[in-house]
Amino acid sequence: MTARAPSRWLVALAAVMLTGWMALCAPTVARAASDDVFDRFEVVANVTTDGYVEVTETIELRFGSTSGRHGLERTLITREPDGDQHDVVFKVDNIDVSSPTPGVSTALDIAADQGSGRNTYTRIRVGSADRTVSTPTATYVLTYRVQGLLRSSPGYDELYWDLTGSSMPAITAAKASITVPGGVQAVTCSVATPGNQGPCASSTVDGNKVAQFSASSIPAGELLTVSAKILPGLITNNTPIQVENADTASARDGVIALAGSTAVAGVVPLLGWLYLRRRTKDFRYAGMPPGTFPPADRTAEEVPSDPRMEIPVSFAPPQIPVADAGLLVDGDTQVRDTTATLVGLAVAGAIQLRSDGQQQVRLIDPERAPDPVSQRLLVSLFPEGTPAGTEVDFGNPGTLTAAHEMVGTLVLERARSAGVFLREPGGSTGISFGIGGMFFPAVMAAVIGFSFLGAVMWFLLPLVIAAVVTWTVVRRKLSRGQRTAYGRALTDQVEGFRTYLATAEAEQLQFEEGEDIFSRYLPWAIMFDLTERWTRVCERLVALGRLPEAAPTWYYGNYWSMNSFGSQINDFSSSVAGSVAAPPSTSDSGFGSSGSSFSGGGGFSGGGGGGGGGGSW
Repeated sequence: MTARAPSRWLVALAAVMLTGWMALCAPTVARAASDDVFDRFEVVANVTTDGYVEVTETIELRFGSTSGRHGLERTLITREPDGDQHDVVFKVDNIDVSSPTPGVSTALDIAADQGSGRNTYTRIRVGSADRTVSTPTATYVLTYRVQGLLRSSPGYDELYWDLTGSSMPAITAAKASITVPGGVQAVTCSVATPGNQGPCASSTVDGNKVAQFSASSIPAGELLTVSAKILPGLITNNTPIQVENADTASARDGVIALAGSTAVAGVVPLLGWLYLRRRTKDFRYAGMPPGTFPPADRTAEEVPSDPRMEIPVSFAPPQIPVADAGLLVDGDTQVRDTTATLVGLAVAGAIQLRSDGQQQVRLIDPERAPDPVSQRLLVSLFPEGTPAGTEVDFGNPGTLTAAHEMVGTLVLERARSAGVFLREPGGSTGISFGIGGMFFPAVMAAVIGFSFLGAVMWFLLPLVIAAVVTWTVVRRKLSRGQRTAYGRALTDQVEGFRTYLATAEAEQLQFEEGEDIFSRYLPWAIMFDLTERWTRVCERLVALGRLPEAAPTWYYGNYWSMNSFGSQINDFSSSVAGSVAAPPSTSDSGFGSSGSSFSGGGGFSGGGGGGGGGGSW
């Protein structure tokens, strides 16, 4: 069946889908409420002999006035750069939370691998999206385990740790207590902006060799970094977890993906050709010349057609409606086929045409419609009982939409009834088949691909381009359908006559004196898109005195000239195209989105490992 260009509702649906996909794929930006404060930030940590740090954080979060916030958000760094060649990763697991504050939700939402490239983090949200915290403050007890914070130096191991991140809100009071195997040997502590050093309130090792740290009034933008030295040989996994620079790995993987994509891209056209070869090759009558049929009293074997076979010139059009011929050649019913049918009605004396600034059709004698397709088109313009002399203006959107669609449906039904196609064409009755029908889905696929895959799509472009080009060619070829031997013979006749109109010169044309060969073949010239050439040939016939210069009887405009008739017919065809186009919508619709930003966000680590951010959400 014929396929239409995408309708407005499909375009609108696609816009909604793309908007939703873009919204889902866009990273959530986390921003802390400006008046969030950590009244208390207390850390108790235990370093195990296998290199893990078991952490308990007690956070008393003061929400801003009438904040409408849901609870705590904490982010923990899981990957950061380590020089130009490597990154270090921190493995975070065993995350849990509780709260001593009555009525506070401790629902836990954990999102790992946030961020991208060389900087990633795990986002922890505590609370319910359906509830807000009504009390001024709430206390949360967060526990987790992290590996990768330890370092090893000659003579000692060390826990060098960013306890907080520079994206945290202001902290009124901070404390930390760290236990290590063999007891802490020495401590250092700094509160400052990243890359700088500043004093803590205290940093000591108590009698049990537990490191104790405290700091007060840590402003937003500064972070608390601590160091606890450990006796060597007591801890396994005592070095950072070093991995390849994520950008280097991504570039290498990209080269591999690009090479693989290019290799596969070279195979795609071959697959498309093999697919087309089976589904588009027409059949012919074995042993019969092109354009001929076996005698009625015998049958002929149908064999695959040789596409290189030369089609002989035909000096007369086949005995089929011009719109039927258009379907045979193109696999669809185009606007010019409807235009040619209208001109054929005029030449037959059923209507008159005007194209001199006004584009009109005047009813003359409906009984003179030359074929079933023309009859149906005429009735769609002038219903039965319409008096002769009635005129229809062209150019207003929608005037010919139903008539044009009817022509497309009728010629396909006629082809089906006659057994012209082994596989019916999948063409279009619209005028935007190439753009809408072919590239609209490809553009959607590209947008969705970039939304979900991001930069990876660049490495897949050779494959995507090969697939789109191959799919476009395959669809265009398939749209012509696959013809039976009978359909191929008819198509040979049509193509042979096209060769005649495309190559004949005025001096070579043979026709009877008084015959209006210009009008007789004009509908076919329009269908073949040879109007300008046929008009020039007939201009020469006028100059030779073989055709009259007067306007034909089927034309009733105020101005006529063979010299300019080609452009007049083009204007008429444009008006038909405008009449076929759907009328504009009378309503507007818009799409929008709304949402909320979440507070918190990843922090920037100082000299130690770990770190992160925090706040409310």
